[in-house]
Amino acid sequence: MSNVTELPTKDVIAGMLGPERSGHSVIVAGRLIRGMVAYDRGAEIEFVLDGRFSYSFPRAIALLAASFAAQAMAIGSGYSHLGAATKDRPFAPEVIAMTELPS
Repeated sequence: MSNVTELPTKDVIAGMLGPERSGHSVIVAGRLIRGMVAYDRGAEIEFVLDGRFSYSFPRAIALLAASFAAQAMAIGSGYSHLGAATKDRPFAPEVIAMTELPS
């Protein structure tokens, strides 16, 4: 019998890996928000911006939070609002999302 306790070894790979860059694309008002992905965590939705910043919101207000962030990103980029078109290109391109297959 020994009084020496074996400590578990630390997983060095888990400590080396950065944030996962997968997730769902975020579409607000029919526009794809570049640089933003979302994870459905059940009661909360987690948004990740540019793979560096993440914020979780209760499911009930997640769409409002994403809309506010998208508008702020568009205005911060010099557009008048999220849907503003310019001669070059819009801030967020329009997309069509199919939620189910036609019967």
